[in-house]
Amino acid sequence: MISLKLLPDILIRYRHTLTARRVWNVAKVGTSFALSRLFKRDIRMGKPFILMVEPTNLCNLKCPLCPSGNGGLTRPRGTMAFDTFQKVFEEQAEDIFLLMLWNQGEPFINTRLTDMVRLATARNVPTITSTNVHYIKTREDAEDIVDSGLSELIVSLDGVTPESYVQYRVGGNFDRVLDGIRLLVAAKKTLQSSSPVIHLQFIIFKHNESEIDKARQLARDLGVDRISLKTAQVYTEEEATTFLPEKQEYSRYRYDTDALTMNGKITNSCRHLWYSTVVNWDGAVSPCCFDKDVHYGLGNTLDETFDQVWSGPAYTDFRNAILTDRASVPICNNCSEGLKGMFYDIEIVKP
Repeated sequence: MISLKLLPDILIRYRHTLTARRVWNVAKVGTSFALSRLFKRDIRMGKPFILMVEPTNLCNLKCPLCPSGNGGLTRPRGTMAFDTFQKVFEEQAEDIFLLMLWNQGEPFINTRLTDMVRLATARNVPTITSTNVHYIKTREDAEDIVDSGLSELIVSLDGVTPESYVQYRVGGNFDRVLDGIRLLVAAKKTLQSSSPVIHLQFIIFKHNESEIDKARQLARDLGVDRISLKTAQVYTEEEATTFLPEKQEYSRYRYDTDALTMNGKITNSCRHLWYSTVVNWDGAVSPCCFDKDVHYGLGNTLDETFDQVWSGPAYTDFRNAILTDRASVPICNNCSEGLKGMFYDIEIVKP
């Protein structure tokens, strides 16, 4: 999930897609969230203005901290059918301001991904997806992405050498990633397109924290538009010892406690439950991308309309639980919403 701290920047960049209906929806949602916090109960007006859709939860890599790659994901694996996407998207297209096409897995494994983008582009909805780049192999692949109208592409590159890269991106190919990024940059020039914004994302680990300056330079050399330095999420003390950087400033966790503790204090609120929603590859709705195994299933858009799910008792009960005692919900204790440190820095390389 994109940090909601970035929302103002997103609104400015894609302001040309704001219709009167979308602006009014954002206003209603923001007001209902404020009222919900004030009265400590679920008050809901409008619909989510950010939609996250999971094209697939399959992945070609074996990243050790990713449930999709390390085998920890317990829910069924699969790829979203285009008909499912159409239903989910069309039910919300007039109200959403942003479509994010990823969750678990590598989105480009779904061969209809750029068709999904084209449908959203036709409805004037900005789109963002995230990739490990291994499926961008040819000039035609890159030009198809650019031609689809994709607004932003997050490319994962957590190392500046083949050796450091594969310490986390297990099974990946560093040179193929660089080639794929270069193909995208060239395709934008060939098609004379300013989109997609190519956003290099570098997760800071113990083994690559000394490479941050080189990563910034690599972003410039590759010709991408921006680079973000993202902190790592871990689940166990063993993972913390192996992967968390030595410098606490590069971490979302506190280093002065024995237990694995996030920076800051969890408050009894979460904007995501009003601003956004997640629909997984099989139509199952979850509250956010931190619910990786859909333990908190809120309904299924194949069995009912999204409006029925959004206003249903499961969603209402979950919002009320967060407003009452968010710390009692396990996924919230390793979540960066409302806390410090998801991103160490975000730099615009090319305005």
